[in-house]
Amino acid sequence: MLPAAAVGIAVMLPLATLLVTAFLMGWRFQPIETGSMAPRYPAGSLAVVLPVDPAEVRPGSVIVFADPMDQSRLVAHRALHQLPGEPPAWQTRGDANPVEDPLPVLARAIQGRVAWAIPGLGTAVMAIRGGPALVLLVGLPLSLLLLTELRGRRGRLRVAPGSVAE
Repeated sequence: MLPAAAVGIAVMLPLATLLVTAFLMGWRFQPIETGSMAPRYPAGSLAVVLPVDPAEVRPGSVIVFADPMDQSRLVAHRALHQLPGEPPAWQTRGDANPVEDPLPVLARAIQGRVAWAIPGLGTAVMAIRGGPALVLLVGLPLSLLLLTELRGRRGRLRVAPGSVAE
C-alpha cells in the first residue's frame, strides 16, 4: 500500500503545484478540439492560456477568443493583422486552414494567448469532465490519504511484541 501512496503523491503533488500556480497567475487550460492549429497545436492538445491585454496582441500571436459566430465556443487561432477602425479587431486564421476566418475578432472577445500546449492531454481533460473529474481529482487522492492514514493508525494500535497490554 505504501508504494501506491508514494506514487500517488509523486503524481498528485506536482499536478497540484501546477494547478495552484496556474490559478494564482491567472492561467487557464483550454483543450484544442480541432486540427485547425496543427501541426503546432494538434487536436487533443491542452493549451496553457495566459491573460493578455488585447492592446498587446501582435501579429503571429496565437490568441484564444470567443467565436464571433457562437459566443459560447472558444477558438485558438493565430492573429494575422490588426484591422483598421473602431472598435479594435483582428483578422485570424488557423495554421492548418487555407483561408482566413470569415469574421474579424473584436478586442473584447480576446480571452488570452496560448503560451504552450501539451499534446494529448486535452483529450483526457475532455473525457473526464463532470463527475468522473471529481472522482479522479478529489476522490482518488482523498481515498489514498484515508487508506494510508487508517493503515498507519492500525499499525500504531497493535501491541508491540513482548509488551504487556493494559
